[in-house]
Amino acid sequence: MARARGYRDEPDVWSHKGFLLAEDEMMKTHLSGIKVPGRDITSPTTEVGVWFRWPEGERQIRYPFITIDLLQADPAFDLFTSDYYPDSAGRYRPSVSPTLPSPPGGWGLQDYAARNYLPFRLMYQVAVHSRNALHDRYLQSIFKTDVFPVRPFWIQCPADQVWRRTELTQTAASDLSETTESGTKRIFRKVYTVNVLGEVPQDRIEDSWVYKALRVFIPVVSLAQFDSYYNTFLDNQPDPASDFTEQERVDGGELAHIYHQGRDMPSAGTPAPAPLPPSQSGSYGAGPYGSGPYGGTP
Repeated sequence: MARARGYRDEPDVWSHKGFLLAEDEMMKTHLSGIKVPGRDITSPTTEVGVWFRWPEGERQIRYPFITIDLLQADPAFDLFTSDYYPDSAGRYRPSVSPTLPSPPGGWGLQDYAARNYLPFRLMYQVAVHSRNALHDRYLQSIFKTDVFPVRPFWIQCPADQVWRRTELTQTAASDLSETTESGTKRIFRKVYTVNVLGEVPQDRIEDSWVYKALRVFIPVVSLAQFDSYYNTFLDNQPDPASDFTEQERVDGGELAHIYHQGRDMPSAGTPAPAPLPPSQSGSYGAGPYGSGPYGGTP
């Protein structure tokens, strides 16, 4: 039977989580809530709609509005570093969650060992569409000063609550005529190109135990009896300490021994056992995630 394919973090289209989906939602949230003034001081304000690409034909177009396009998502090779395992503090799941799920054995018994995340540079094109010069100038003003300032700025991604470094790389005017039969109405359109840093994990969370049971038996044997001891007590013997009495091993040439007994771990979903005493605890590990260097608080 073919092995089920596993994904590092499969995108969830309904909750808008996962690489690219979370960043799309982040950008839409950042651009939502903008309002433009009415025709005069007594007129109500109008909220600016935000859509991905051009609104579909069945949707009534109301100006002004904003469209978002993801142009490309490429590895930021200039920001890559050598493979390393970050410290366990502050780890998260990029574009998915601000925390990691508890390991099957619980944090007291297990931990995650993960390689550093890989930075990606996402290029977005944001177009602002208006039908009159007042709204066009108003939106240009707030975009230049607050929405997309000229210096690098930060936008929080709701999925993992990490601040994404963002840069405005280009601004262009691209006015056009309205696509109607007469085509007499001018549409003011300003296009902003921004780069956003995202992250991709190198490892995946496996829903299984990595550490099952560890039995270490190291005997100290007299040299004259080493061969016979090995053939009797060690060769094809999975558990000499339990299969033979101590007196039998002493008679066979054993002078001393070091023994460590681990603990059998059940499959995932079974309640975790109590932590082992320090003298009996082994080394636990369960790949895979760690924190990345391209997120932080501005």
